Amino acid sequence: MFSSLHDFLQHLERIGDLHEIDAPVSPDLEIAAIVRRISNNVRSSPALLFRTPAPFSIPVAANLFGSRRRMRLALGLDSLNDLTNAVNAALAPITAASDISRLGAALAGGASLPPSLLPHELVPCREEPVLGDDLLQLPFHRNWPADGSAAGSGRYITLGQVATIDPEGSRHNYGIYRCQIHDSRTLAIRWRKGSGAAEHHRRFIERNERMPVAIVLGGPPTLILAAAWPLPPGIDELAFAGWLRGVEIPMVACPHGPLQVPAEADIVIEGFAEPDQPLVEGPFGNHTGRYDPAGPAARVTVTRITRRRKPVLPITVVGPPPQEDCWMMLGWERMLAAMLPRLVPGIRDIFMPLPWVFRQSAIIALENPTARSVRETAHALWRLPWFAQARLLVLVESDAPLGNLLQVAWRVVNEPDWSDDLIRDETGRRLAIDATRRSFGEGLEDPATERLITGRWQEYGLP
Repeated sequence: MFSSLHDFLQHLERIGDLHEIDAPVSPDLEIAAIVRRISNNVRSSPALLFRTPAPFSIPVAANLFGSRRRMRLALGLDSLNDLTNAVNAALAPITAASDISRLGAALAGGASLPPSLLPHELVPCREEPVLGDDLLQLPFHRNWPADGSAAGSGRYITLGQVATIDPEGSRHNYGIYRCQIHDSRTLAIRWRKGSGAAEHHRRFIERNERMPVAIVLGGPPTLILAAAWPLPPGIDELAFAGWLRGVEIPMVACPHGPLQVPAEADIVIEGFAEPDQPLVEGPFGNHTGRYDPAGPAARVTVTRITRRRKPVLPITVVGPPPQEDCWMMLGWERMLAAMLPRLVPGIRDIFMPLPWVFRQSAIIALENPTARSVRETAHALWRLPWFAQARLLVLVESDAPLGNLLQVAWRVVNEPDWSDDLIRDETGRRLAIDATRRSFGEGLEDPATERLITGRWQEYGLP
């Protein structure tokens, strides 16, 4: 398994899945526009390495996880379905969970390989300081013209793993949050509502104390993914990422607080989230195809930046699908396929089409559905945080070809009784469609002839 971003890039280069761009390219809008155009070509969307992000000397890597193949490679799997099998095995002792906390505790017990702490700082991520602790010396990019236009700069750290810890120094959190650069030593970080980092910062604010923060760029690909996924509460992202890669992650301590960062990281930014004087972050061009409005965010003061001797800065580009973040959530989808049946009885599988991922929308396959159980399932899913804002849930039988959107679309317009099978929540903002019933007579099936022509297909000379 890959211990660093460098290992991953070298492997992608060997297998021809990395395109290197030597021509000077500006991080101000130009890199993002190139990545978006490449990402829109789903059939051929390689990882990209910008060797000369002018006027900077540090290369920029993008679209690292932007395909099913690279997601599989990053996780060390032959198939992404192997992740479902592995999580199922870890959860084998628990057949049903009354709540997410119980599920999280079971997963933390079965899918955990705690990191190891190295006794000194003679590790790659500490090889060199960034002079002046200056964020502006690094080639952070701007995605869209109006990004960050309310205050500060439009440059963002978009694939930074943000490490925080509670005031007691006992529970840490790794998450990916958008970090806007305001000036050379100041960031505005918008915590996700309900996230571990948001809870940690709230508790520090109550004490009127600064919260230690570290932002990690690079390191093991499994940790990047674990930080990106909305894991159940109680799961340690570091231990889970170690379990994903099959070996513990070597870490090194931070001097400014009880934080640990991966020894193999490319760049580490350390500082404090202040308890007062929040900054304005945004607007920010998001996956909805619109700008998220500007709003208050934590003010983070940078105290130190260290790096490898030859670092690579990873970024992700955000915009309408398909972009890299959609592919990154494929691993999360395969985890949900193992967890949901334990939380909501009757669920067999889940499929999240790329354009739906960030609206928490999905196609759900059910075992032996009835009109009542379909409604109960929809409402049970809406009670889970992963589907609390789901725009659309489509519920089908377990034998439906979930990944075949043509067939799913056919079921959606043919199977429902529109007077009864549209399910809305009490606000009317969330919708589910019961597409499980074959409502209009006997279904068309001819399995005997299908077997016949399958056996003779080469004889026909057809592709």
